[in-house]
Amino acid sequence: MNGTVDRDELRNDIREALAIGDQDFDTIIEDCVEYLHGVAEAGAVRAAATEIAAEEFAAYRAEQKSWPDVLDTDRLIGAFRELETAGIIARENFTCCQSCGTAEIGGEAPEGAEPRGYVFCHHQDVQAAVDGQGVHLSYGAFDGGEAAAERIGEEVVAVLRRHGLAPEWNGAPGRRILVPMTWRRRRFGRLAAWPGGPAPEDAAPLKVTYRDYARGCGEDAPVPMPLAAARRVLLDLTPRTGGFATFEGRSGAIVQVIWEDGPRLWLESPDAATRSSRGRHVTPAEAEEMIRVLADEDRADLTRLGGLEIRPWSAD
Repeated sequence: MNGTVDRDELRNDIREALAIGDQDFDTIIEDCVEYLHGVAEAGAVRAAATEIAAEEFAAYRAEQKSWPDVLDTDRLIGAFRELETAGIIARENFTCCQSCGTAEIGGEAPEGAEPRGYVFCHHQDVQAAVDGQGVHLSYGAFDGGEAAAERIGEEVVAVLRRHGLAPEWNGAPGRRILVPMTWRRRRFGRLAAWPGGPAPEDAAPLKVTYRDYARGCGEDAPVPMPLAAARRVLLDLTPRTGGFATFEGRSGAIVQVIWEDGPRLWLESPDAATRSSRGRHVTPAEAEEMIRVLADEDRADLTRLGGLEIRPWSAD
């Protein structure tokens, strides 16, 4: 151990982690220390990583203000959520590699569910996409052999195109699907904060709380967010029973979602006066639209969905 910290290597690693978008400041620092353990003294790595990460977090927050509202990663994950409700398990940044992903994807099925197939990109895929090489998707069927796998591939490609992406695939069940893109994720709340960093955006139209039990993460206190960040919360929510997000407008109007068995996405607006909620099961796209209305018009206007049910609150 020579005590020398490669600052360029640290900066590149931190930029990659920022773009992948699922680790907070402290986790990124500790990963840097662990990765360079034995190369340089841990204290020196931590000090350098903390300094560089503060610079890169600030630059990333400034850069994302110029991004379009909907990123290609949003389109990809929106397509994955649609596939999930159609019986195809869909996961992004799942496991370290293709072998592990293929071995473990069946374990993502909710208890009692019988999904038809799966699609995922693993961590190495995402790392390549950060560098602008596009993201490769693995897919397959749980039963039915190559013919069933080909049908899953066709369905995945169709949904990706419907979400505005341009997948490349020759139709062969042994060939992975390439989605041209550069991977980057919008940061918010704990994912955007660092010691001494800027305060939340108090002028944002929404306040958001959520809990993703599958990932073990969430925001228990309301976090001010623009619509684009709130959209990421919705799309990132793992389709596991109990995962929820609550979106509150400027006037206090609320739209909230929760994943239920199926998986099915329930969307509702609570009414304290009647101690009940009005809502129904929706597609992820319908949920996105209701959150957009709340952000832009400050209304929880679920009536436009039609077919609403009343769910009384439990006595306790």
